[in-house]
Parts: sequence; structure tokens; C-alpha cells
Amino acid sequence: MRIVIYEDSPENFFPIINFYPQFNLRIGMKTIVENTAFYFPKFRFDYIGREVFNFKLNLKNEPTIYLSGKLLLKDRIHLPYEETKFIVDGYEAGFLKVKPPFPDNFERIRNILGEIKKKKEISGRLIHYPWELIKINPEMIVEHFKQIKRPVRISRNIEYNGPRKAIYIARDAIIHKFVFVDCKSGPVYIERKAEIRPFTTIVGPCYIGEGSVIDRAKVVRSTIGPYCRIGGEVEECIFQGFANKYHEGFIGHSFIGEWVNIGSLTTNSDLKNNYSTVRVKIKDQEYDSGMVKLGCLIGDHTKLGIGTLIPTGGIIGSFVNYFGGSIMPKFVPSYRWIGPNIDEDYDIEKAIKTTKEVMARRGIILSPEYEKLIRVNYKNR
Repeated sequence: MRIVIYEDSPENFFPIINFYPQFNLRIGMKTIVENTAFYFPKFRFDYIGREVFNFKLNLKNEPTIYLSGKLLLKDRIHLPYEETKFIVDGYEAGFLKVKPPFPDNFERIRNILGEIKKKKEISGRLIHYPWELIKINPEMIVEHFKQIKRPVRISRNIEYNGPRKAIYIARDAIIHKFVFVDCKSGPVYIERKAEIRPFTTIVGPCYIGEGSVIDRAKVVRSTIGPYCRIGGEVEECIFQGFANKYHEGFIGHSFIGEWVNIGSLTTNSDLKNNYSTVRVKIKDQEYDSGMVKLGCLIGDHTKLGIGTLIPTGGIIGSFVNYFGGSIMPKFVPSYRWIGPNIDEDYDIEKAIKTTKEVMARRGIILSPEYEKLIRVNYKNR
């Protein structure tokens, strides 16, 4: 038997899924698809996504589980013997298909969901909008930490407050002196090749991804993806990976995409003066997030100059180059070059040239496929 993960209403997740499918979004200590794979360790996985990702679906005449790319499973699904639709809190989250036809695109999936009558409630949660990732991230770190079957490891240099069993530090992680970990309110997991430099405080639940460097920082209840560089103050955030916030400044209750550079003293607001819930604009639609504390969503490859101020609920697209300090607009579409007395398209050739240089600094070569993805997103912006 196999599992097919399909993107589900991906338009609601822009700008943070311009360059990877919805089910590769990071939450807790894993991506969404890694969370699903934990409950089905011996199953084969295939994917249905937007055309731009060019997934090759290997259709076979065998029973197949289809699961939404915005589903966070909390337990393994006990499979029925007949075709069944899976329900989470009243919403369709996937289905079991036991005989042909097996759908291979969004439209056919919708048709099958309309045809299957039998329903089964499953244990999980659907993420309908990207800010919900931020909201439940701390509890997902706790959940994923419980799944890890490894002995507790603590560096002799580390000072900590809370239960010893709530800290894991990989064998080849580097922990300098004068690092403090507070795991009284949740676990702290530090991945392999990560480096925690002096005068850093980490407050759990918190996850520090592979190869990330935390330098003179205060990181609170956050997920830091692989190969990030973090300084200053970070509170209740998700960094997807390969991002740079190396200097002083505050980023709170936010989702930061890949290859983002946040300049020195850049700070976001995550609370309105009147303490009302934060409204968010995605493309032409405005939503009430229902959250009193919500910072910003920043798409991949965006660069923010020194002293940038980001308003509450700010939505910043991919490949935005903003400089000159001051308060940003609350909504900035992708591929914009913005500074004092300038607001224009980001020239695509300049964008690609910069991307090659930035990725090379981390030892990564821009592939032809990824360059094509950049150009297609530019064309469709």
C-alpha cells in the first residue's frame, strides 16, 4: 500500500510556499510530510502538487491512501476495508481508495471526495492558513520531542533550568560556555552540527536545526530550521531554513522563509496597541487571524535592510529587496525593489545573480530546475 500527499488549497499559504510544496512547510521539529511519515514508516509516498513542481506520480493498481498536505496527523489511521473519506473536525482530510480510478490531479481528487459516502473521523488537525503554524508550533515541538527514542545528552558546559530529560543535544553539536537553557516549560532539542555560542539563552519548547548557529541570542519557543544564523531576539517563530538574522533586533510570532536576510536592528511588531486580533492580507483577500499576537510572514529570498520596521500582520512576498529603514507597507507583493523614492519590479536577472551568490556562500549551487522555478514564479506573480 502507498500514500499520496496532495497540496490542499495552496493559494491560502502564499507567500511562504512559492518555492516548495505546502507539505514541506516546517512545524515543530519536522515538516508536515515528515510528521505524516512517522505514523506510516513502511509505506511508499507519492505526491500531487502544483504543476510548477513537476511531480511524477507513479500510479499503480493497489489500495492507496490520499492525505491532505495541510493535515497534521496525531495518530496512525486504522484503515477500513472499503473506500472511506477521512474527516478532521468536520473537514475532509483525505480518503482511502481501494480500486480504480486512482486520481492524479486536484480536480479528480475533488471529484472522488464528492463521490465517497462512508466517513471516518481521524486524529489530527488541519492547518487552513499559515499563521496557524505559528500558533501551534510550540505544542508540536513538545509532541515531536516525545516521539524521539534517544538518550538524553547534555554538554558539560551548559547551564539549565528544568528536568534533565527535557534536553537533547546531538553528539556533534557545539555548545560553548555561558549558554543557558530553560526547559521548565518545554523541551529543547539541538540537532547535529548546530553551534550555540556564548551568552545565548534558549527557552523551550524550542528546536534548533542541523548546522544552525545561534550567537548571543535569546530564542524563545521557536523552531529554527537547518543552517540558519540567529542573533538578537526571536520569540515564537518558525524559520524554514537557510535564513540569516545574525544581528540585534526582534522577530516575534512570525514565519520566515528560506534564504531570507534580516538586516541589523530590523524589528517586527506582533501586538496591536489596542490588543485586538490581527488582520492579515493575502493577495486580494483580508482575513481575521483570530490571534492577538501575530508578527509577519516573509517569503523566500527576501532581503530587509538595516533598521527595517515591520508592521503587525505584515505579509512580505518572495524576492523583496527593501532598504532605507522606516516602516514597511503591511503588504508587499513578490519581486519588488523598494527603498527611498523607489518602488519597482526586481529585475529577474539581478535576482538570479544575487541568489547564486547567496547560495554559494553556503556551499550550494543554484540548479537549473530551481532557476526555472524562480523565473516561473516571476512570470506568474
